[in-house]
This record gives sequence, structure tokens and C-alpha cells, in this order.
Amino acid sequence: MTQDLEAVRRALHDHIVNEILLRKAPLALDEDLFEGGSGFDSMSLTRVLVFIEQRFGVKIPDEEVDLDEVSTVDRMARFVAGRIAAAQG
Repeated sequence: MTQDLEAVRRALHDHIVNEILLRKAPLALDEDLFEGGSGFDSMSLTRVLVFIEQRFGVKIPDEEVDLDEVSTVDRMARFVAGRIAAAQG
């Protein structure tokens, strides 16, 4: 199943807002998840990686994650979409 970038971005955004941050305030796609006391930390990232594996069928080991590549929803979506495309060959 091919996942377009927008679908990945939307799924990640919704999961992070509703299941990880549990917040009502909007989350901008370019908002740094690790700054500003958002409550997003390494455990949150691990939970998102589990979600990615379950939702998109691609496993991304913790040691292969560069924090710069997953610091915002937009960057994370691009990283995940790239991993999905690579896995699909």
C-alpha cells in the first residue's frame, strides 16, 4: 500500500495530538516537539515509533532515528514516508 506524504503527516499529527500530547491546543506542523514544555520526550518518541510500525508496517529502530529528522510533525512525516517508500522498493 502506497502512503502519500499528506496521509502520513495527517496520521502522525492526529496520533501525536490525541494520544501522546493529549492537548486541545493546535499543533503546527513545524512546531518543535521537544521544545517549549510540550511534554514530548524520548518515551513519547518510542510510542510514536510503535504507532508507525502498527499503522504503516515499517519498523524504525530507535538507533536509526536522528532527532533532527523527527523534531517536527512535518520532518517526521517526511522521514517516515521515505522509510515506507524504501521498504516498498
